[in-house]
Amino acid sequence: MQAVALTNQGLERSRNEDSCFAASSGENALLVVADGMGGHRAGNVASELVIIEAENAWLELEKCCAEKGADIRKIIEDFIREANRLIIEEADQNPTQKGMGTTVTAAFLCRQNLTVGHVGDSRAYLINAEKITLITKDHSLPEQLIESGQITEEEARCHPQRHILTRALGISSKLTVDLFEEQVEQGSTVLLCTDGLTNLVQDEEILALVNQYGDPQQTAEALIEQANRYGGFDNITVVIATGIGGRQA
Repeated sequence: MQAVALTNQGLERSRNEDSCFAASSGENALLVVADGMGGHRAGNVASELVIIEAENAWLELEKCCAEKGADIRKIIEDFIREANRLIIEEADQNPTQKGMGTTVTAAFLCRQNLTVGHVGDSRAYLINAEKITLITKDHSLPEQLIESGQITEEEARCHPQRHILTRALGISSKLTVDLFEEQVEQGSTVLLCTDGLTNLVQDEEILALVNQYGDPQQTAEALIEQANRYGGFDNITVVIATGIGGRQA
């Protein structure tokens, strides 16, 4: 298994508030994306704190994957909650960082067992040669409007309030973390990304590009290039794991 993380400032933003992490031991991998909240102070600081906690979680997850009955869901949830605590604490201690926040989507592959923790509107996809499946559910105002039947998915892509989140790290100590578990077919791809990709590149295009390139680095570069080709009005981050079910060369 190979894992790659790539982030790009895009064409319009003055700085990159996304952060990302990817680590693989061959059979296992941890992927993380965090999108610092645009329009808020120090969004990049908030997303970087998530990655610091992810690095610590990776060491623990690697150890637990070999242990029968290890509670991987709890480790992922705990690391996300700890990141939330640190963001709130940092903002309380530094007035210039008041109001900072971030999304987080984290995916741990223990061989072919996938566990995902999720807060915000960064996404996790499961991809094979024939289809792309969205694992996570956006915590955003447009998603609520879609569920209530007020707008369509296509209208949500250009909705003026598409960046308003209903859940994020750094907002409250009372945090709900969505957790998902999937059994992954050998040869599948797991893709995590921020909305800088999905607001511009359709799922069908993502599927086509993933299938076009076998190498995860080339795939990540191609996805980011496509988002920038369509305007690149936000930071763009892609984290990919390929070769699932096999050993890293």
